[in-house]
This record gives sequence, structure tokens and C-alpha cells, in this order.
Amino acid sequence: MHKNQEENIEAITKMALQFLAEAIGQCPTGLESSTNRDIVFAVLGFQYGAVQSAAYVAGLGEDASDGITADVLRRINGMDKESLSKFLALMPMLAKKEYPPIGIGGKAIISFYNSPTEEEKLATLSSLREILRQIEKA
Repeated sequence: MHKNQEENIEAITKMALQFLAEAIGQCPTGLESSTNRDIVFAVLGFQYGAVQSAAYVAGLGEDASDGITADVLRRINGMDKESLSKFLALMPMLAKKEYPPIGIGGKAIISFYNSPTEEEKLATLSSLREILRQIEKA
């Protein structure tokens, strides 16, 4: 049972990293150096929602899910643990308030891996780009 849990954690981490790297690759350049807090929260919210959703679907508990989320977000964004923990502390509250990027990220990762065609996969990857476009427009 313990080995199965470790394998699930490893599989979800790999899946989330792959999905998020592809989603970020669909976004405008310079995203990683943005100082616009709305963009930073939208990107981290999208990522948080995606990883949490994947972990939930895999049947992982809250502790494992939180650990995967912290690991994936730290690795994909190159953030130090202290900065990341400040953002992650806010995410459950934002999720309860139904912050749209979290829900969109959660749905996007599941849709991506369930999409039968490359065209449908690309459509799910563009959801983060659409969130950022709406922020820029506002």
C-alpha cells in the first residue's frame, strides 16, 4: 500500500509538471518575470487548481496533495520555499471563494488528459492564456 502511494505521488507530480509546462508554453513570453500581482495570482491559482485536482482524482489525501502541490509549483516556477508558502497559504481561502483560475486549472488538467485528440488538448492548454488575456484587458 505504501509503495502504491509513493508511485501515485510520483505519477501525479510528473503529470502535473508536464501539463503545467505545456500550459505555460502556450502563454506570452516574460510570464515568469511579471510583477503584475493579478497575473502572478492567476498563474499560481491555475497551477494550484490543476495539481490539487489531479491529486484528488488519483485518490491522494490532503497531506500528499499539499506536498505535491508545493513541490510542483516550486519546481515549475523556480520559487524559494518561503515565497511559495506565502502564496500557498492563501490558495485554500481563494478556492473556497471560487477564484476562477483555480477552478479552470482543475478542470483543464483533467480535460487535457482525457482529450482524445491533439486539437482538444491544445484547447485546454489555451485556458491559462485566456485568463491572462482577460486580466490584461481589464
